[in-house]
Amino acid sequence: MASSGRSDPAAIAQALDSARAEGRTFDPLEQFGPLGLEAGYAIAASRCDPSQAAAYKLGGTTGATRTAFAVSRAYAGALRAGQLLADGQDLPPGLINPVVEPEILLAFDRPFAPQRTARSARVLRDELAWVGIALEVPAPPVSGLPQTGVGWLLADCCAAGALVVGQRLSPAHLDALSQTRVTLQVGTRTSQGAASRLVDGALGAMSDILAVFGELGWAVPAGIPFATGGLAPALLIGAGEAVQAGFAGPGIELSISTRLCEEG
Repeated sequence: MASSGRSDPAAIAQALDSARAEGRTFDPLEQFGPLGLEAGYAIAASRCDPSQAAAYKLGGTTGATRTAFAVSRAYAGALRAGQLLADGQDLPPGLINPVVEPEILLAFDRPFAPQRTARSARVLRDELAWVGIALEVPAPPVSGLPQTGVGWLLADCCAAGALVVGQRLSPAHLDALSQTRVTLQVGTRTSQGAASRLVDGALGAMSDILAVFGELGWAVPAGIPFATGGLAPALLIGAGEAVQAGFAGPGIELSISTRLCEEG
């Protein structure tokens, strides 16, 4: 039976899609009211079929996001193929209040069927296809986050705007990458961070989110990259501003860049 009233999933999905298409924000609590985790994931799946996801971005993997959204587990949003960009490629105009975070990427050489029990970090390490770095760019049409609640963040696919994919490395580089210090620069502003911001490390974040996907009944195709969480405080990107992040650790030094196109 179709839903009705303020929490109608179809109406919520349409409101989110319209706000993104029109490049505007809206207040979901005023228009619809609070939204729970289960409803948020269901609406996200109706807007971007998990079986067609090109990548996933994770949240709830750092102390900052766990505190902000009052969660104790990882959560995730899907990105479509058109939202993935190469290192150095410009971000498209029209992103809503875009911010940027440097992240570690993990991809696996096997698909994952839904499984409620957690896979160990050791098992996941053996299944790695490659690791890498990324710039993850949230662009939320939902106003009032994080006070609006994690359910609304999930319904909007975790505010997914773009994912700039950097250099791919062999799985053997994960230990060095997990010890990196990170510098993010947007225009003349900088923020500092480290891979140690991930509460349970990148593999721990994957173990957690795959168990969540198991509860949702979501499968993961082989080769899908996962951005595992922000390693430095996010910075707002203005039109025309250049973005660069550097990752430096034992025997490893990497960088990645992008730029937000001018409007018009």
